[in-house]
Amino acid sequence: MAINMGLNWWQGAVFKRKFRWLFIIDGIVDSGVNALPPEKGNRPNITMKSAAFEHLIETINFPLKPEWKPFELTLFDIKCKFWPVWDKWLKNFYDPEQGKFTPVVDAKYKKNGTLTMYDGCGEKLERWTFENMYPSEINFDNLDMTDNAIMYINLTLTYDRAYLDKNI
Repeated sequence: MAINMGLNWWQGAVFKRKFRWLFIIDGIVDSGVNALPPEKGNRPNITMKSAAFEHLIETINFPLKPEWKPFELTLFDIKCKFWPVWDKWLKNFYDPEQGKFTPVVDAKYKKNGTLTMYDGCGEKLERWTFENMYPSEINFDNLDMTDNAIMYINLTLTYDRAYLDKNI
């Protein structure tokens, strides 16, 4: 007869794996034919800005405002009918050929995205929604005649907020 020593806390636990995820930005990064698949990404990071209040003998801190940190998303650069990051996103507010720039103050230039993590059977474990993203930095990768590696597009995405969807 086996005795339960309290060491089976992990039974039934599903460990989230770093390689079982999809990041979707409609028309840019998704499962469509003319979209770029992601290679690397991040879950959201948040910092709480705080204020210090001086007491007689000590300092007390209170969180005042959350700040969502930009994150990196690396995409495989594959040949499409059009270049999704350039044609379907960047040119909406910046077109160097036309000499046109529209500051991103209108939400129509920002896009929403979702990050979904899966278990080994394809069941959803976690889904984050990112609201009002825009690329604050785009790196179209470097070139090297001595390297036969795959090309990538590295995006730094800034967003207004993220939240964890509990209804998955």
